Amino acid sequence: MFQLLFVYGSLMSGFSANVFLSDMEFVGYGILYGTKLLYLNKGYPAVIEGKGKVFGEIYRVDSITLKAIDAFEDFFKNLPEKSFYCREKKSVRLLPYRDFLDAWVYFLNPTFLSVEHVEIPSGNWREFIKKFLML
Repeated sequence: MFQLLFVYGSLMSGFSANVFLSDMEFVGYGILYGTKLLYLNKGYPAVIEGKGKVFGEIYRVDSITLKAIDAFEDFFKNLPEKSFYCREKKSVRLLPYRDFLDAWVYFLNPTFLSVEHVEIPSGNWREFIKKFLML
């Protein structure tokens, strides 16, 4: 059974963790509204609810791949309170400004919001990393 997954950081094409999605179908680029993108002091991104939008990619994934990514993201379906990220189904707009699709998204568990972080106002991880590396 295939499901849609919206990714916004290291799981996107060109980044290290995209290896999980190498055999999966790329559906397109998307925007997740009502969210903020954060840069965590650990060196990776996280999404939280908020006023803003996050840019990313949408993939069609099978259940085995989704379980592997759950482990990578420290998401424990039966112990969400212990999970660093929580997986939630959200409405994502397929670009260029087409329909909204329901896709799984990994959100930072609010319990861990105290982790030192910086908000990325553009909501675009790829753009942020390019600027960050040019410093």
